[in-house]
Amino acid sequence: MDEPTKQTLCTFCGVVDQVTITPGRRVKATGSLGVCVKGAHYFQKHLSSRPRDVARLTSPMLRSPYGWERVSWDYAIDMAADSILADRQEFGRDSIGCYGVGQMTMESLWVAKKFFQGHLGTNNICSNAEQCLANNAGGHELVFGNEGPFSCYDDYRHAEAIFFYGHNPAINHPTVFQRYVRQNKSAVKVVIDPRRTDTVDVLLAESPHNIHLPVRSGSDVLLNCAIARYLLDEDAWDHDFVAAQVEPASAAEFLRLLREGPYSIDDVVPRITPAGMLADDMRDRLLRACELWKRERVVTTSSVGINQTVGSTGVASILNLHLLTGDIGAPGRGHVRLAGQSNASSELAMGYSGRLLPFRMRITEAGHRAEMARIWGVPAWRINPTPGLPVASFATSERLRTLFIFGTNPARNFPDLARWREKMMDLNIVYVDSYYNPEILEYADIVLPCRTKHETAGIFLNGERRLQFMEPVEEPPFDAWSDVRIICEIARRIALHLGEADPTLSPERGTSATSPGEAEVEEWVAKGNVDLSARTLDAAFSYPVDGQGEPLSEAVWQEILAASRGFYNEFVDGDGVPIDFDRIRSGEGVQWQGRRRYVAESGDNRPLFSGVFRADRRRATFHIPPPERLIPFTERGDGGFVLITGRGAMSSGSSGKGQRRNNTAMFNSSTATGVENWPERNSVYINPRDARRLSVATGSRVTLRNDRGEITCPVEVSDDVPAGHAYLTFHPDRAGTHPNFLTSSDKIDPQTWQPLLKDTRVDLIPISDATK
Repeated sequence: MDEPTKQTLCTFCGVVDQVTITPGRRVKATGSLGVCVKGAHYFQKHLSSRPRDVARLTSPMLRSPYGWERVSWDYAIDMAADSILADRQEFGRDSIGCYGVGQMTMESLWVAKKFFQGHLGTNNICSNAEQCLANNAGGHELVFGNEGPFSCYDDYRHAEAIFFYGHNPAINHPTVFQRYVRQNKSAVKVVIDPRRTDTVDVLLAESPHNIHLPVRSGSDVLLNCAIARYLLDEDAWDHDFVAAQVEPASAAEFLRLLREGPYSIDDVVPRITPAGMLADDMRDRLLRACELWKRERVVTTSSVGINQTVGSTGVASILNLHLLTGDIGAPGRGHVRLAGQSNASSELAMGYSGRLLPFRMRITEAGHRAEMARIWGVPAWRINPTPGLPVASFATSERLRTLFIFGTNPARNFPDLARWREKMMDLNIVYVDSYYNPEILEYADIVLPCRTKHETAGIFLNGERRLQFMEPVEEPPFDAWSDVRIICEIARRIALHLGEADPTLSPERGTSATSPGEAEVEEWVAKGNVDLSARTLDAAFSYPVDGQGEPLSEAVWQEILAASRGFYNEFVDGDGVPIDFDRIRSGEGVQWQGRRRYVAESGDNRPLFSGVFRADRRRATFHIPPPERLIPFTERGDGGFVLITGRGAMSSGSSGKGQRRNNTAMFNSSTATGVENWPERNSVYINPRDARRLSVATGSRVTLRNDRGEITCPVEVSDDVPAGHAYLTFHPDRAGTHPNFLTSSDKIDPQTWQPLLKDTRVDLIPISDATK
């Protein structure tokens, strides 16, 4: 009997699209976007009819004096619950931390927030969005008052010009690139990136009208000020839109800054042009790019490149251009968000930051805490008013004692890697993942095996606000649980332990009508976690379950849907109808608030934009960049090379004509795909000018060194990297030469706390023949 056809999702990046698994285990793209090679490779490799060559965690494990010990789920959940209660009582509420990942479903992100922040009272809860996508949200908040994107992928098809800032979609988002960007043959495409990437190669080969602006790293804000100044000088900006939709004081200040500052083309070109490139060449390219903003339909995209370089201010500087020209709200006009992690948009909406509550409410605002407490059904004082740690401080803080890690590998993926590995030796780490990973197992104390993405049911929110449901393709071959179930079982086990601790205490302890101060709450915690309520915990995490004990997604979604009412991202469709679970499961899902936001209704003269609450209609604000964001990195006199990191290898040889390495199946640290493609040792790419200065050639070895650490790599000489810069992929190799031994989390964005990892300098030291 043939197996039934199954519908699921390809979740290898923030695009997320429909996949059908047909009888015979064939993978077929059935959505409007399609499946990239990584997704197809993943499903074909991991379906049960094929050999499994990726090691799985097959049972809960505990570290013991004799090594790893396999234990039952019941015992492992007991140990995790006891760890929380013991550390909480001895060290306080903020001794507990949680680090999530953009591969988690929306249900699991919601339940984790409710458990750790709403019930345990710790704000040390963040995720990898704080290291990659948070500054996109921060830029939106600076300009519009909320983080929600307002365009859709279809805008690429309608655009007359498309700008990519520090983004390489040919590798990172190939389905959108192939089906939307490249299909629009008439649009002029502009890539703003120090490197000549795969995207640049493809687009320049397609049309001589496409443009590459290889600006110096850290130049994005300065570049956008030059474009804005050009539009002012040409009187090519939308006076009426600015007058109607932008806060007048910010508009006056922004226009004054542009007119009085050194932002003319002649002022800026010498500062953004890399060594070895003719200034006249850059000037010609920049003028052509500026002219494109005179067109009616302009779409921009930013991704990790700008997020980790100039941060929220960089994204805001792009949005300033949309405000200035009124390029918002119609087909082919706006800013499109593309993320590396499949559910990063859910992380942003759920407020995965130490100073945020769900729906981007602020920890420090009493009214916001009261509103979230009402939604979660807890007293307002249980939500800790003290912000948690930035993820950048996890490696140095003395506050953390127990850390839950979901689906990522901090032994490889975190900045300040040497310092982070040292810190993990002192933490009690509860590691929740699907795959056997020897790096993190050196540091974990409790391991809980979760289901993989093809075994999990759940909702994903992609970069164009589309809610889609992932059906499980098959059941796990052993007893693996979903993230939602793991969190719920730990919460309910804590409730059980609380109920057993002292039967004379009320089951509603800690829920008095009084409003204790922080010190009093901490006294309750120290007296045996008597701030917690066994009854409330048990009720809050007792969702209906299926026959295997897995909480039903629909029940969790109904809770999220009800909670979203009144917020900027209220989960309703374009007609204001709540998006129920069945609609998410059908077809390609539903976009909250329709295909495009910020579309003025006839006769509605209110401002287009909203703050955290949807009813808080407001005008947008031009963001005034701080002076330090207007200085290219090479002007700061820090010395050494600017280290650029990214996905995949580059070409060797001249102008991209050399041999390019295989960049497929390398995603999400290659845990689930691409392991067989790991090189022995990654290469560092440098410009021929720098190679001559250092007296090195392709195949030479160099040490990359700064005050964080050092690694040794072979050299690849390529003029696809500008002089003064060095490129090193963050994909793993067999030698363990990872750029996170060099990156620092000390520089963080003030709006979001995201580390500016690409603001990193290194020295390159040739290794002599005698030491090879």
